Amino acid sequence: MKKGIRIGILVVLVGIFVVLLVSSANSKPKNEEKVWDANTTIGDMNAKNYYVFYTDLACPYCDVWSRLTIENKDDFKDYLDKNHILYEVRVTEFLYENSDHRPEMSRWSAKGAYCAAKQNKFWEYYEAGIKSLWEDYHSKGIGNAKGSPAISGMTETYWTENVAKKAGVNADEFKSCYNSEDTLAQVKKNTEKAYKAVQSGLPYFVFNTWTQSGFDPSWDYNYVKQYLSAGLKK
Repeated sequence: MKKGIRIGILVVLVGIFVVLLVSSANSKPKNEEKVWDANTTIGDMNAKNYYVFYTDLACPYCDVWSRLTIENKDDFKDYLDKNHILYEVRVTEFLYENSDHRPEMSRWSAKGAYCAAKQNKFWEYYEAGIKSLWEDYHSKGIGNAKGSPAISGMTETYWTENVAKKAGVNADEFKSCYNSEDTLAQVKKNTEKAYKAVQSGLPYFVFNTWTQSGFDPSWDYNYVKQYLSAGLKK
């Protein structure tokens, strides 16, 4: 009788373990359904804090934030990790229809970022693009703010060859993706989704329930840290 009870208890325990195992295997990460592309994120998909940065590589004010986070990469990643933050960059062609200032750059860079992400090279492409813009234009006072001299002479190859090469993408795969109508359609789709989410201009930040638009070109990394802490759930 006692042996039968022990066997029964063992069977129940094994059953509970199997149920928990299956449930764990089938459960989705907390933020998976919110994320546009996991390749453009940093952090744990189950993080309790979720930070979204809407950007356009043709937006100089967006690029200030991007450059500061890149220049302080280790500190930035450490902060995300310590505070349980999933950080996502959403690249759009937001300015393609909303700017007279080299609007084609918006589409070129967005398509390039999308195709790099498909090769799991988004962060390399993003960093190469931001650094190239800084070295070639923004640090020289070109295209870095309203009223500054406009970027001139830039061609599509700046993004499809120069930045792509620095990012180390597979050139053939990148070219095929870049020239695909499906890529352009996806970039347009992402931008339409951004239009619905962004309540004012770029850059636009959504951190849990906190939102903010804009980032001043004169600001330093201390302002990045202020933006990082603004919507933090302790």
